[in-house]
Amino acid sequence: MRRLIKLVFFIIFFGLALFSTKAQERIYIDKKEFKQTEDGFKEAWSNIKTANFLFYQHREGSYRKAIEYYEKALAYNSENPELNLLIGICYLRSWPKEYAMKHIEKAIDSRLNIHPKAQFLLGKAYQYSGEFNKAIIAYNAYLDELSPNQKAAFGDIINKYISECENGLVLKKKQVRALIDNMGPQINSKYDDYDPVLSEDGTILAFTSRRGEEGDMVSQVDHKFFEDIYLSKKAGNKWELATNIGSPLNTKWNDAAVSLSEDGKKLVLYRGRTDGGDLYSATLKGNKWGNIHDLTNKVNKDNSQESSVCFNIEGTRMYFVSNREKDSYGGRDIFMSQIDAKGKKWSKPINLGPVINTPYDEISVYVSPDELTIYFSSNGHKNIGGFDIFKSEFKDSTWTEPENLGMPINTTGDDMYLKILPNERDAYYTSSCQGGEGGLDIYHLILLGPEKPLVLANEDNLIACLAIPEKESFIEEAVEIQYTRMTVVKGIVTDFNTGRPIEATIELVDNATGKTVKETKSNINTGSYLITLPSGKNYGFSVNADNYMFHSENFVVPEASGYREIFKDVALQPMSAGSKIILYNTFFESGKSNLRPESFSELNRVARMFTKYPNLVLEISGHTDSRGSVAVNKRISKARAKAVVDYLVGQGVNPANLQSVGYYFKYPVASNKTEEGRQQNRRVEAKIISN
Repeated sequence: MRRLIKLVFFIIFFGLALFSTKAQERIYIDKKEFKQTEDGFKEAWSNIKTANFLFYQHREGSYRKAIEYYEKALAYNSENPELNLLIGICYLRSWPKEYAMKHIEKAIDSRLNIHPKAQFLLGKAYQYSGEFNKAIIAYNAYLDELSPNQKAAFGDIINKYISECENGLVLKKKQVRALIDNMGPQINSKYDDYDPVLSEDGTILAFTSRRGEEGDMVSQVDHKFFEDIYLSKKAGNKWELATNIGSPLNTKWNDAAVSLSEDGKKLVLYRGRTDGGDLYSATLKGNKWGNIHDLTNKVNKDNSQESSVCFNIEGTRMYFVSNREKDSYGGRDIFMSQIDAKGKKWSKPINLGPVINTPYDEISVYVSPDELTIYFSSNGHKNIGGFDIFKSEFKDSTWTEPENLGMPINTTGDDMYLKILPNERDAYYTSSCQGGEGGLDIYHLILLGPEKPLVLANEDNLIACLAIPEKESFIEEAVEIQYTRMTVVKGIVTDFNTGRPIEATIELVDNATGKTVKETKSNINTGSYLITLPSGKNYGFSVNADNYMFHSENFVVPEASGYREIFKDVALQPMSAGSKIILYNTFFESGKSNLRPESFSELNRVARMFTKYPNLVLEISGHTDSRGSVAVNKRISKARAKAVVDYLVGQGVNPANLQSVGYYFKYPVASNKTEEGRQQNRRVEAKIISN
């Protein structure tokens, strides 16, 4: 995208440094030699002239367009070596890259010294096709042909390609256990589609596409349509046809999806032309996107591009990719910035260091919610070609050496923008793997655990990312994905009396500290909301809206809890006489009426109601289960209600606005025959007497 546009330009430019266009190295098709018969020659030669014009623009989009015309000429004369070489180069410079091999092989077989870079081109073609041993031989042959000055200029990069092939031979022997599916024409197009960002429950997908129609603006960097953001929603097990997200998010220039909030209502996007761009934030209200603003001037810098970004679960730290020159190890690097205690200003970005960043490019970043594992794409480190996805863990105050996620996740093409869902099983990423809809495509990755090791025969690769796989048996290893397990709570907020949707604020509080962990809003049109609860905490969950009593829930998520989804529809009661709520986050010492500190956040919320509604009169009632005598339960239920009233008075509430009563087990809300039911019956309620 923005980042990719410039990146593609760099790759093409760098490749052209190897594939020189000096006059003596240009590829000429001899007209007399090419001519076979009068019938069809004129049209074929016209196609060659058109293709040559596109070829020598040296842009990915123009290479792709040239293929169409070269192949029409090839239908007239399929044996011409120069024509085959030109087509092979076009495929190497665009897609599908694996198609290049047969054409370059044919060109060299027909004319051994067809071009000074022929062995290099053959090596790249073999590498893209997964023929690593053949690629190494071709690269070494090319090195042998270089002069000392040429070796000094190009030797390091050729040796890097050889190293990539050696890495490929190692990773190919033990492939990881993963199932990979192209998301198909509902999501992908014949153009580049990439950078999937999803809501935490995996039902909302935003991504970036280079698709367009005749007459749409085209980038002069790579001769492709400018980027637009597309959106799709999951209905059952199927994704709806992706649609352009439209104005105001998409403009006539580059607009790309970068990050999506857990509930799908806030989108971080990239916006720019071709010479730079910045990160912006947008918010969904109802069914319209708006409130677009610069994310932070600390991150967005003049003359640099900030692209991929990932936030920690509290939203207090962001990890992002930038090509800024200051504090860089070369190319694009991953940086981190932290927000201040007031939640307003971001700190000066810090480079993650040389363990993560290389002299090459790191172009996408994804950090687990606990920030102990980072996933990123790089064309440095131990990759096998193009960009590969790597994993590193934060241990002993430093990042571990990045580990290649392995094949078939990583291919000899570009693999990037990995996003993992909280269930630790489903992930989405971008790949130029063969067999897709065209160019870069978005794939659904299913991570298989270690409990069912697979032994595959030679032909049983889980995904055909290699045109001609090397034949050998292997045992697949489990993909070790590190992730903080969490609970997703979602539902609809409505009016108790009318059932109409309500825009409410959903607040999540850590009961141990009283700190608000996160806050979100339900959709004004549908009332829908989604919020995530990381494992290992006791949470107070409240839903608040003007002119309504708040609703609260208590969620205790154990440290070892696995991923789960809780559906919780909330019907808010109006601020009118008779409305009541259960104070689920009010806790007492066992068998006593002493309030525990975890109760304070909930009771402070009750106290704030009187600031807005000073004439409010509440009945605070205590309730017990049916175990024990009536006398004992009357005493403890009344004492607990009084303890709540006393706390509220201590927070400034007028005692005249409060009444306390103990109803013991007179009004159960569940069966007293089960522990779960008895637990529900042990509660404190707040009911409006008058307002």
